Amino acid sequence: MATQHSSDQSTEKNPHRMSLITTAENRDETTSRDARLVNGYGEKTPSGTLCVYKRPGVFPSTTLTAGSGLGIFNWLGDIYTVIGTTLYKNGASLGTVNGSGSYTFGSILSATPTLFLHNANAAYLYNTSVGLTSTSTGGTAPTPTPLVPGQAYLDATMYVMQSNAHVWGSNINAINNNSWNVLNYLIAQIEPDAGVALAKQLVYVIAFKQWSVEVFYDAANAAGSPLGTVQGAKLNVGCMSAESVCDNEGSLLWISAARSGNVGVMLMDNLKSQQVSTPAIERLLQQANYGTVWSFGLRIGGHRFYVVTLKLSNLTLVYDLTTGLWSQWTDSNGNYFPFVGATFSSSNQVLLLHETNGIVYELDQVHYTDNGAIITVDIIAPNYDGGTRKIKFLSKLDIIADQTAGSVLLVRNSDDDYKTWTNFRQIDLNRKRPYLINCGSFYQRAYHFRHAGNCPFRIEGVELQIETGSI
Repeated sequence: MATQHSSDQSTEKNPHRMSLITTAENRDETTSRDARLVNGYGEKTPSGTLCVYKRPGVFPSTTLTAGSGLGIFNWLGDIYTVIGTTLYKNGASLGTVNGSGSYTFGSILSATPTLFLHNANAAYLYNTSVGLTSTSTGGTAPTPTPLVPGQAYLDATMYVMQSNAHVWGSNINAINNNSWNVLNYLIAQIEPDAGVALAKQLVYVIAFKQWSVEVFYDAANAAGSPLGTVQGAKLNVGCMSAESVCDNEGSLLWISAARSGNVGVMLMDNLKSQQVSTPAIERLLQQANYGTVWSFGLRIGGHRFYVVTLKLSNLTLVYDLTTGLWSQWTDSNGNYFPFVGATFSSSNQVLLLHETNGIVYELDQVHYTDNGAIITVDIIAPNYDGGTRKIKFLSKLDIIADQTAGSVLLVRNSDDDYKTWTNFRQIDLNRKRPYLINCGSFYQRAYHFRHAGNCPFRIEGVELQIETGSI
């Protein structure tokens, strides 16, 4: 541990304050170099300063049988989960379902409100009158193909889509094997690409396709599908992964794909779309493996997050809709964040379904570990040269962070463009004024700040007391 003194020996009157709010700046498709934020998020305080907060921790809420987590949904105040080949309601088994892939959920009013859930190969209904039953969709379509993820309930009709871009509608407030009229369909065919996912925004049905997105409204057609195309709403980017499509309080986010080869993240609000991925995030996505993808949205602590995991690339990326910042979340071992879906409890707490262990966890800001496992916050700052390539002598590094008992910050630095690092130095954040002295000299330096403890953590920045040399 570096020796700390009670008095400031520096003659620097106006030290440079460096914010630690950062986002991914990776220069290539890896996260091994350059600035990034891991297991944290940024926030502007009422005073206007920018701080990094530690992400919330998780603790078990409901424990079921271990198996592949395939979906979670809150319907009428009850929590439905698909784990392995079983559908559960509040932890009690409702019966066996197809376990070949992730489920999406919807509901329809009808005489008896009914839950509708499906994956690519099977669809099911559940209500209190008849229990769990399987259903088919698409009527007697001449070339039936599997359903793509997602559905849209609009004006008492449930819509689903097949991979051949056929969009099917149910009868009015009816959803069973006899309610899928063979004539009630249309083809999303402005472009001849395949169907990928279906969603809803406002009063519109959104069809995500391979290279495009089409939008439909209820045109109240007397024959065939009630839907009509919204002219001028088509996008010339499509969807890279159906499992990346997420509805977060009406905002749709997804990993996009274009014929130009571009891969990014799009946000649609009120039918207006914009790209929210940065060039650095797109470099990660361009080389990612899309074999297994999960995504979900959540709101906690005044922030809305889009969480997308690319398991085979060992990467979870998090976009904060509140601040527009990107970060990376991991488990306690530094691997991807192992949760496949999110919903909310009766007390409006965020619930997360684990990928394999059959446990539903609660995400909570007053839990500072993941079920007892330490959450490691890593802030890797951009290279700093003070606007000059002259040598800098750093006499003191002041830490501006919350004073918390048991809170320790580890600090190290790289003076050779992230190639090698010094050993960590330790700072007790419970001190009134935590700092390091005798910090050496550099032409260009990058800092790595690490916090790993069972306590809250908030840091605003650091102050560098620097004297600049003549060469």
